[in-house]
Formats: sequence, C-alpha cells, structure tokens
Amino acid sequence: MSTELPKVLIVRSGAHARASPKSLTLAFVAGLAATVVVAGWHGKSSAQTANSSGSPGAARELQSLKGIKPLPSATDDYIADVLAAQQLGKALFWDTQAGSDGTACASCHFHAGVDIRNRNQVSPGQGFQAAFARRASGDGQTGPNRILAPADLPFHQLVDANDRGSQVRYDTSNVLGSQGPLGGDFVSAIRAAVPVFQIADFAAVNGKCDRIVDGAAGQAGQRQQGNGLIYRPVEPRQAPTTINAAFYHRQFWDGRASNVFNGVDPFGARTFVVPEIDRNAPERIVGNPSARGAGILRLTGDRLQFIELAQPLLENSSLASQAVGPTLSSFEVVCENKTFADIGRRLLPMKPLSTQVSEPTDSLFGQTQGLVNSLPLAGLNTTYEELIRKAFNPRLWAADGRFTIDRVSGGVTITPLSGYSQIEHNFSLFWGLSLQAYQRLLISDDAPFDRGPAAMTPAAQRGQKVFSGRGNCTACHNGPLFSSAAVTSADTVRWNALDSRLMADGYPALLDRGFANTGVRPTKEDRGLGGLDPYGFDFSYSRQLKWRALDRRQKAPDDFVFLPCSLSVRISPTCDKLPTAIDPTRAIRDAVDGAFKVPTLRNVGLTSPYFHNGGQGNLKDVVRFYNRGGDRRGLAGIDTTGLDEESPFGVRNGSNLDPVLGDPTRSTGQTLGLSETEMDDLVQFLLSLTDDRVACHSGIFDHPELPLVVGQRDSPRAGTNRAKDIVASLPAVGQAGLRTCFPNSGDFFGSLNTTDQRRQQDVFEQILR
Repeated sequence: MSTELPKVLIVRSGAHARASPKSLTLAFVAGLAATVVVAGWHGKSSAQTANSSGSPGAARELQSLKGIKPLPSATDDYIADVLAAQQLGKALFWDTQAGSDGTACASCHFHAGVDIRNRNQVSPGQGFQAAFARRASGDGQTGPNRILAPADLPFHQLVDANDRGSQVRYDTSNVLGSQGPLGGDFVSAIRAAVPVFQIADFAAVNGKCDRIVDGAAGQAGQRQQGNGLIYRPVEPRQAPTTINAAFYHRQFWDGRASNVFNGVDPFGARTFVVPEIDRNAPERIVGNPSARGAGILRLTGDRLQFIELAQPLLENSSLASQAVGPTLSSFEVVCENKTFADIGRRLLPMKPLSTQVSEPTDSLFGQTQGLVNSLPLAGLNTTYEELIRKAFNPRLWAADGRFTIDRVSGGVTITPLSGYSQIEHNFSLFWGLSLQAYQRLLISDDAPFDRGPAAMTPAAQRGQKVFSGRGNCTACHNGPLFSSAAVTSADTVRWNALDSRLMADGYPALLDRGFANTGVRPTKEDRGLGGLDPYGFDFSYSRQLKWRALDRRQKAPDDFVFLPCSLSVRISPTCDKLPTAIDPTRAIRDAVDGAFKVPTLRNVGLTSPYFHNGGQGNLKDVVRFYNRGGDRRGLAGIDTTGLDEESPFGVRNGSNLDPVLGDPTRSTGQTLGLSETEMDDLVQFLLSLTDDRVACHSGIFDHPELPLVVGQRDSPRAGTNRAKDIVASLPAVGQAGLRTCFPNSGDFFGSLNTTDQRRQQDVFEQILR
C-alpha cells in the first residue's frame, strides 16, 4: 500500500472515534435487584447443566483441539500484513531490549509458556507483606534470592495429605512467581522539554533507569532486600502459560485483561469512561480522569490530511489487552513511570534482537527472505520501525511531526520541539496487536489425547475415566481446552459470561463463568476476580450485572453476554426476571472474591509449579488437594474462602468455595475418596495432554536465544548496593527444536512420568548455556 502523505497536517482537537460499548438489554436485568428471595432458585440435574460455552443442555464432554480455532479478532482495519505483524510480535516477545535490566516478555514465559527458574522466584505475596516466611525445608533461611528445595513445596502441608482437617505442618502466604527488573525511576529528557535534536544519543538516555530503587518506603523492590543488598523483585502471582491463551475470553488470573482491546491498556471500555459522581453512592467515584485524552492517533481523510484521537474497542482481543499490561510494570518489565511512547522512541530505530541469535530455520522469521541471517547470528536484518510500517495501516504511523495530547480535553496539538510522533504515540497499539498476532499461533493440538486412546497408556485411559467420573474434574476443566474459561470457534451460541450455582454451603450465588474459588489460599490474601481495576471498576461481570440492575451503569462499562435461561440453577420458573425482597439477609450473593481463572490443562506436565500462587510442586499433590476438598479451614459454615465483611451489595459471604470442592462444614476425611491407584492413573491422564512440540520447543514453538537471569549473587555490583546477576542463556532453536527435549514430568523437582524419570530442573540446567 502506497499513499502520498501530506507534509502539513490540520490538527483536529478533541476529535474522538470511539464506538460505545453495547448495552445489555435483557428483560431479566430490569428485574434484577440486590435483594432476591432465595426460594426463587431452582436446582437442575446434572443433565440440564449448561456446558462451558453456555450451550443449554450440552454435555461437558472432552474433545480434541484439532481443527478448532480461536474466535476471529477484528483487526483488519489495523493490520496490513499479518505475517509481518506476527514477526514483529515474536521479536518483541523475546527481545531483552524491550524491557529494563535485560527483561523480556519471554523471561517469564520461555518454557511451555511458563517460568521454571528456581532461584529468587519467591515473593511474600499479593498483600505485599513486609517479610518473607520461613522455608519448610528448615534451613533457617528467609528473604529473597533463595534456591527453592523440594521440601519447600507444597506451601500448605498437612500431616495427612488426604485430610484437609488434619494438623498443619507448614503454611505460608509466600508466592512462587517470576523475578523482574531491578527497576528504578525512569526520568526521560522529553519530560524536561529538552528538544530531541539536542541529545546526542537519545536512545541510550531513554533506556536508562535514572534513579535506582533504594528500598525506601513506597518504592518497588522494598520486599526484595537482604544482606544489605537489593535483589530483583518477584511478581505476586505465578505466570500462567501463554500457549493456547488465544482461546481465553479474558486474560490474567483475575480476568483484568478485557476481551475488548482499547489500544492503550488492559481495561477495555473502562479506560474511556469519564468519572461521574454516582448519585446513589457518591463516595465511590469510578472512571478514568484522563479518559478523554486516552486513545491512539489516527490519520483521516482521502489524502490522510487530518489527525484525530481515536478510542478503538476491538472484540476478541484479550491477548492484546494482556500484552500491554506487564510491559509498564516495574515488577515485570520496565523502570517505573515509563510510558509506551518512551519504549517506542527507544526501540523504533533499533535492530530487533540485536544481541540475541536467531536460527535461519526459525518458523516465522525464516518465512521472509533476508529477514534472518543465513548463519546463526545476532539480530534481524531490519528495524522495529520498518517492521511496524510493513505490518500496520499507514493511517496509524504515517504522520509527520510531533504531537501532544491534552489528557483532560483530548485535544491534539503540534509540538515540534517536544511531544511524540504518531508512531511513538501508537506504540502500545502496535505492541498489543503484534504480540497477539504471534501468540494466536501458539496452539498445541497434537497431544496423545488428541491422537486417540491408542496413543495413550492404559493408565492414562483409566485416568480419563476418573477425570470425567468420580474425580468430577470436568465441572471446571472441560471442552477442547480443558478450561471453562475458554471460548472457541466450535461454540454454537455466544459464550454465556455468567452462571449460577448452589454453593458448597447450600446457598445460591452468581459467578463469572470460568472462574472459581477452590480454597488454594485464604481469600483475604488475594481477592482475585473480586478486585477492582485502577479506575475503580469491578473485574467481575457478576457484580457489573448487579450495578446495571440497580441502574448504576456508570459502574458497569463492560460488554458481555448473559443468558439467564441457561444458568445451572434457575433463578425463577420463567427465568425472565428475579423476584425481589427487602430483607438484606436474603439478598442474592456472588461468589467472586478469591476466585481465579480456570487454567487450561494442556501441557500441564510441563508447567509446574501449579495454581496462581505456585504453591503445588507436582500433579500428584494437585490431585491430593482436590481429593481432600482443597485447603480451606473453618468451622460452622464459615471458612477461609469467605470474608468477614460485606460485599458492595450488603451481603456477607461466609464461603465463596466452588461447589465442586464439597461441603465446607465437613472438616475431616476425603471429599472425593479416590484411592492412591485412581490418583496415580489420573496423573498419567494429565500427562497425556502434553504436545511433544511444546516439550521440544519445535515447530511454531521455536525461538531466538534468550539470556535469562537465574538469580543473583549475594555480592554487590561495583559501586552499588544491587546484587550481581547470574545469567545463563536458553539457546536459539529453529523448527527442529532442542536436541534434548524437556521431560513431561508433571513435577517441578522430580518426575511422575512412569516412562521418563528425567527431572525438569536437571534437564533445564543441561540446556542452559
């Protein structure tokens, strides 16, 4: 595509091209109130229960992923060359230049889409506790930069692993996460209104963290101090796999990354909501103070003679929403206070992967002649700016000059000596859509399970019967992704975002489909889906539905589908409205606090440790967890999955436990009652969900070389109080993959595979250089 572009632009101030989110116009909503008669609920038999896609009456059957695609993403007006966008996304994902202190997206997602490093990978947790807990291994060491030992997992250890009421031997709120950049405060010269042409090497200045974290209160890294040194901070949740993530309706453990991509951050339509005083609850003002100035810059007109601020909302783009989240996090990727325009200004003139080797046979880079070197050499033969210009519509990057957006009014003005160019302003859009284009290729559909029973061991075949039968695993892990949070092109109706169930304590509740509180940790430690985004909006669709029903649409900006007639528990005989009552003790409740997204089980043999806190080290312990009914504690119907405070709707939930975990008042004994043999067979079935290409980093799962920080030394860098990094490299591989594949062990330290006893950490150490 070639267009003659104007040299002078007419700037249109405050112009918006935003599509308003669609309203939920159901008669049911009009009848929904915060107080609902419990007797209005009617249980259904298991045969009547809707499946994960919301299709009424369909069985929760398991099926192969072969031939099933993610829902199409509405990006045709943005992406001009799909292959170039995929190549750009792969380069950005693996490039350590993209982050601070040598951190890339792949640093937390380099093996089977997860992180298997074992030193300085522990965080005190989501609540930002001041101190690390002691380790179960009993070596007396606490604090950061410790090497995890097999005895340190699980994080909740019982005298009898099949009896959740037995004596607790060890318990910690620590989280096994991923180490990020050392961080510091980013101070860009552009913010001091210094003209770009006066800076000799702007890229170098722009990439610098000017004020290094010193551990003072309120600064990142405060929790990662010890021995008088500052270590890399660790994320407060386990990194979920990026493989097959293209099928999720929402991303992150708490669902914060919207199904709708707005071009700038993870929060979809919520970002474009201007704060208003709620007449019903003036103390809670929700919205983005910079909403009018949020968005991307787009050229308009036949000759692209105008520039305007646009506010896109692109459906089925949760991966793009997710991609722009960690990128500005000082825990995960960059210095504090950095913007995407800052990152763009630094990267645009750079050669992608300039310090990392790529193989000539790379599955994506090798498709374009001359892009990758004919020998394994560092860098691609292009720049990030050239890739963006090839991949995206010129309306998104072709403007001359520099611009400033007024964050209050949304006005766009030409500022030649400061501000950012259009391509820099829109770098968040390019980042999100290109990473999504790449990750939509990472689909693993060739596990033994996909090839049929003949490809599975007898133990795995027996385990599948336990999985679908007495184990009740399909209540949450169903469909071709083994996750009720997934949506595929095979669904026959639009995905129903909500469900209702009789909870384990016998009371009904609304819940978000694909999210569950299984009692992994006390809800007070991490609210998960029950949390709020930075603009004050609920992550939960269940709570947004209630706000809509109370005529407080300001608090419910997300678009989602709600099919009341396909709920697992009928709300009323006609399912068109809810009966109301004035008694707040009988108010309809929701089970969203402490709920987390149901992860896919595909490649689960490669993705240890498990759960959002990384607190289970192997699949046998995970099965034992479910066999005993989770790890919640409590008496008299109140357990650690509940909260001793009212929800925003005046309801106090003594339990948010998902009903598949059994009766919370039953304090002892096995909930499922599985034998050791049944649990072992179940583990072998789970191992049959691994695609060999993922284990071998082959095919589309190949990658460039990746330098990895595998912990720090307990000694400072010269002239600083920052600990020295220990760096090793994951080698570059082409389509043929690794010479030695990772074991499908199902264990962070050992192996549960009856035919392959190699240990994951041993092989990882052998592969690293």
